Amino acid sequence: MSEKVLYLIIYAIIVCLITIKAYIKKENLIYRALWTMFAVSAVFSVICKLDQGTFVGYGVLHNRWYDLSDTTWWAYALIIVCNLIAFKPLKEFNKNDEIQQFGSDVKMKKFFVEFAYIYLLFSLFYIITSLSIIRGVIGISDFGALRASLFSNSENEGSAVMATNIISKMVFKLCLRFRFLSIFIAFAMIKERTKVYLACLLIADTFFLYYLNCAATAARGGLLIFVFIIGVIGLIFFPYLSKANKRRVFIGGIIIFGIVFLFFMAVTLSRLASDKGGGNLLLRNISFYLGHAPIEFSKITGSLTDFAWGKTILGRLASHFFKTPYSWPTISNQIGFPDIGAVFVTYLGYMYTDFGAVGCIAFVLLWMLFTNYILKKRPNKISTIFFFLYYLSFYVTGNFTVGRLEFAAVTTTFVMYFVIRFIERAPALRRLFTAVSIDKYNTKEKVIGMKGNNNVWNSYQD
Repeated sequence: MSEKVLYLIIYAIIVCLITIKAYIKKENLIYRALWTMFAVSAVFSVICKLDQGTFVGYGVLHNRWYDLSDTTWWAYALIIVCNLIAFKPLKEFNKNDEIQQFGSDVKMKKFFVEFAYIYLLFSLFYIITSLSIIRGVIGISDFGALRASLFSNSENEGSAVMATNIISKMVFKLCLRFRFLSIFIAFAMIKERTKVYLACLLIADTFFLYYLNCAATAARGGLLIFVFIIGVIGLIFFPYLSKANKRRVFIGGIIIFGIVFLFFMAVTLSRLASDKGGGNLLLRNISFYLGHAPIEFSKITGSLTDFAWGKTILGRLASHFFKTPYSWPTISNQIGFPDIGAVFVTYLGYMYTDFGAVGCIAFVLLWMLFTNYILKKRPNKISTIFFFLYYLSFYVTGNFTVGRLEFAAVTTTFVMYFVIRFIERAPALRRLFTAVSIDKYNTKEKVIGMKGNNNVWNSYQD
């Protein structure tokens, strides 16, 4: 057994031990779920390397991906260290059973219902204005050909036309941006028995929109990750549901799982139609999907001759938003990026490519500190939950890959968090304005003496 293979095995053992420890200590459900994902991927990486013929095959591409000559031990160590840092906020979520009280306030219940109606209205607008596109997406049969056509460029990035006009496109993107919050609010409504059927419709509608998004790009992984997060949210709320609602959620979960399984099989079999590698193609494809992201990341650390210093992430974002010149093949050749494509490199791949190990640790540390702070300071705020759900989805996806453009979503999430937070603080701002206005009339003592009297503000409105 080579030294390089030993690095991979040690990595898998450590990740599995951390996962087992999390279960023994009964850590937060989300924390355990995410470590379990990484442990499964690590185990499959070892199995695929040790028995490549059975689980992967010996094609030219597979040999290139599973060649460990340029892998490093510090790559695996970096994944573990960054995970330990990044996953810390997952322990904080619902630490004191805040979810049990979440949504019990009358005003919050009213907000949930309003949110549900607005989301469904936006969805209906999109569906009506994009019916021809939706029919085309639902009618796709050859997902393999679709995938090949969309991702035929050297950038390994593809997108599908999902709307007929700019307004419809914006509405669709807005619905996708709030998809996790939509699911979370729906479960909160079910927990509080607030218009349960409306909540179920909200879950179904959110799932349908994201299904369309994934079907249009043959993205089986995207749908699996989305359903994984739906499952985690459902399990968070499950202990607080009534017996009847637990049954509804269970039945709904089976239906959604069935749809996702059929979609996964349809995409996989369609993409395997041209594979002549022999053996059990389905087993090989699934094993390869689960078991090569840590290896690909490790190959980056052993191949780079120089860091990109922002060209990979910032350069791609500048190209996306400002149409500046950008060529990934040119950049990758300049820095010695390994010949593995630009897909399964974990959430650290491009951060390391740009800024090395120090950049990776700084990125996860700063983001963790901010997330940890807002979870402790205001755990039940909509802004916090919106932010946390994206934080969770980033690292769930990051078990396999986070593309260069995903960092635009990171930036957008921060901006939207502060916008939502500003809206939440609006009543407090009004009270502050009230105090300042009254003080201008030299009635400060009077206001203090009449604390709680609404007539003070009403008189100055007149």
